[in-house]
Amino acid sequence: MKAFAFVLFAALLIASPSGVQAAPPNFQTLLEEASATFATPADFADVPVPDVPGFPFDRAVQTGAGSLRVLYAVRPISRMKIEYNDPHSSAPHPDHIFPLVFETLVGNLSGGGNTPTRQFPEKEAKKRFGADWASAATFDVDPEKFPGYNQGFLLAQHKARKADLFTLFLYNDPALAKKRLDALLPSLSFRAGD
Repeated sequence: MKAFAFVLFAALLIASPSGVQAAPPNFQTLLEEASATFATPADFADVPVPDVPGFPFDRAVQTGAGSLRVLYAVRPISRMKIEYNDPHSSAPHPDHIFPLVFETLVGNLSGGGNTPTRQFPEKEAKKRFGADWASAATFDVDPEKFPGYNQGFLLAQHKARKADLFTLFLYNDPALAKKRLDALLPSLSFRAGD
C-alpha cells in the first residue's frame, strides 16, 4: 500500500485541473490554488530545485553557506488525480490519503533507520499553519537523493478541500538546524480563515 500511495502521489499530482497534460504550474499559481502563503526565510536565497527521484519539489532556498537547504512542494486537491486498479474497492478520495502519503514520502526520502514522527495536535496545527492536520519527521536522508546533506526534517500539512503542503529541511549539523527550524516551519502554510 505504501508503494501505491507514493507512486500515485508523485506521478499524478501535477496534472492540470482539466486533466490535460500541461507545463508544470509555477509556484505562485500552486499557492493560490492551495490557499497557501509563502515567505522566503530571512538570510535564504532561491536555488535551483533539485531533481528528487519519485517526488518533484516546486521551490528551493538555502542559506548563503548552504548549511541549511529547504525544499517546498504544494499539492492542491484540485490537481490530484487518482488512478486506482483494485476491482474490489473504490479509489480513495484525494482528501483522505495525506497520512499515508506522508509516511510513504518519509520512507522514500530517508536513508533507512529510525524516523521519529510527531503529529501536531489539531489546535496547534490550525494555530501555527492554518492546517487541519500537520505532522513532522526527522531522519537520515538518502545520500543519493541529497548529495552534501545527511539529515532531513519533513513537515507535512493538510487542509480539507484545499491542499497538502510539504517542507523538507536538509542539513548536516542538527544543533545548528534546531536553533532555526522552529522559526522556519511556517514559511509555507495555509492562509488564515480560508
